[in-house]
Amino acid sequence: MRLLQHYQRLSLAYPAHDGPARLADIAAALHCSPRHARELLQSMADNGWLRWQPGQGRGHASRLRLLAPASQLEREAARGFLANGDIEKAMRLLPAAARRQITELLPAYLGVAPSEPQTLRLPFYRPLHSLDPVQINRRTECHLIRQIFDGLTRYDRARGQIVPALSHHWRHDGEWRNWRFHLRPGVVFHNGRALDGEDVRQTLLRLRDEAGPHQRLFAHLADVNLPAPLTVHIRLTRPDALLPRRLADSAASILPRECWPQADFGRFPIGTGAFRLEANNDYRATLRAFDRHWKERPLLDAVDIWVVDDPEVKARLDARFCHPGEPGGQPSLRRLEAGCSYLAANPARLDSVQRRALADWLHPAVWQAPLPGEAALGMLPQWRHRPAPIQPPAPRLPATLRLATYQLPDHIELAEAVARRLRDAGCRIELTVMPYPDFARCDWLDGADLLLSGEAMADDVDFGVYQWLCQDAGYHCWLEAAARHRMRAAEQQLAMEPDAERRWQGYEALARALVAEASLIPLRHHEQAMAFAPQLQDVTLAQCGWMDFDQAWLAAPD
Repeated sequence: MRLLQHYQRLSLAYPAHDGPARLADIAAALHCSPRHARELLQSMADNGWLRWQPGQGRGHASRLRLLAPASQLEREAARGFLANGDIEKAMRLLPAAARRQITELLPAYLGVAPSEPQTLRLPFYRPLHSLDPVQINRRTECHLIRQIFDGLTRYDRARGQIVPALSHHWRHDGEWRNWRFHLRPGVVFHNGRALDGEDVRQTLLRLRDEAGPHQRLFAHLADVNLPAPLTVHIRLTRPDALLPRRLADSAASILPRECWPQADFGRFPIGTGAFRLEANNDYRATLRAFDRHWKERPLLDAVDIWVVDDPEVKARLDARFCHPGEPGGQPSLRRLEAGCSYLAANPARLDSVQRRALADWLHPAVWQAPLPGEAALGMLPQWRHRPAPIQPPAPRLPATLRLATYQLPDHIELAEAVARRLRDAGCRIELTVMPYPDFARCDWLDGADLLLSGEAMADDVDFGVYQWLCQDAGYHCWLEAAARHRMRAAEQQLAMEPDAERRWQGYEALARALVAEASLIPLRHHEQAMAFAPQLQDVTLAQCGWMDFDQAWLAAPD
């Protein structure tokens, strides 16, 4: 790679050269001594890249002829690095202006790697944000957190219920206020240290006390104490039948107490999960199977997530698990996500009449938007909470409204469609698209009139809908006082309800009221799709649109 970098410099100094050249000038271009330059020229000549004929005697000029375009050599070297899974070297090989060449090559090296060990390479459109469970609520990061960490409990998608994880048994006092969890012996973190009750205690107290998107999850936590090293007693300020579900949330992943205060913990977290994070940078994230996982070792050896941020290349990639070079007829899975993209309005700028008129103007019976997915008539696909309006007039809106969303392609496309629709009503939209970390801080709210966001549930849809309705989802910041009071009361009542059917009745009543008053305007249900190579086995589509890597494995090709 170093020799190629020298050849790149030489090509810049002597583009398509075939003629006389002084050794001293070549050494200056290569930033080295004449002696070293002579050695480099000989090595390049041995590779067939150039011809170098030193001048013989005083007054006889040396001659240099470049035989290979540097771009051709760069591409060949990049292919070699990609074949070996080293996307970092491939990216660093090229000057910034030429890196699109790498993204054009990537599809040929994604999907199932052809050699052992069992490695799956997946494209993703951005580098990963922090993987600190307490601070992250993006769906992809939350999914990867579930691969890297474990909680006291977990949701089993196949069985549709909460099952033991780091805790093998638990019980409560009958009033849902005092709970006791018994930890598995012999569980170790990725750094080799044994898990103990103090890790659990400090994790839960941090989640309660540290500002972040999940702080309300354990706002009712009174105390955590340790009657024995592997026994955890949790005392709550109010009854909570949903505590085992809270503890299965990715935010409640158990952390090693000495590691999470470190500044780089979000970039390189340590957990007890089936995979450990081996690399995380601007080009890729690599998950490596953890041989000492308490449950079982994954069948895959590694999952490589490569960053593909070129829009034209992304459009050619089919979902996350295959690439166009594979033969047709790959297995695939599809479904509508549990959740939706939605619009919310600042009540300081749009009153209740304007919000309802806006919701009618954007109703799918009135606005036939050619957008991916399915028009939303409720917060979930099975809910029909938006009756069709009868020939609604254009809403009376301010001349200009400021709409904010974040850098998700589906949201940007939807926001632009909403802007065009409101232009038909005589309203000009000033659209602001933010990186998600900036959007999540919500310090822009006072300067915005509309927000476009979305939610997609995790596997435990029951608890996901509870969080979306009752805790700090994006639209909550603009709830009016009466709606805010209603949601706070429902939060405690639903948490006390152990019967799932009655909880769902409560969820639907809350959601129907939010949609009826246009506190939240559902817009689209997006389709989750996953196509994958035929030799990738036991693939299941999680609610978030990804798969559980610890269940998949690679069969030998026929």
